[in-house]
Amino acid sequence: MYRCGQCRHFERAENHLKDLCGAWEQPTVATREACGFFIPKKPLRSDKSKVENLKLIP
Repeated sequence: MYRCGQCRHFERAENHLKDLCGAWEQPTVATREACGFFIPKKPLRSDKSKVENLKLIP
């Protein structure tokens, strides 16, 4: 099950008790179950992807 904190729309609020969902502009928390607008965050690059990108450069 995905959570709001794993979504690209999720935004941390510095001075607020709750964070913000950018998709529906409402307060939320990172542990809440994700909604229908869920888009996973981009994965961190691994060393393998860096090596593959270097092979593409002529």
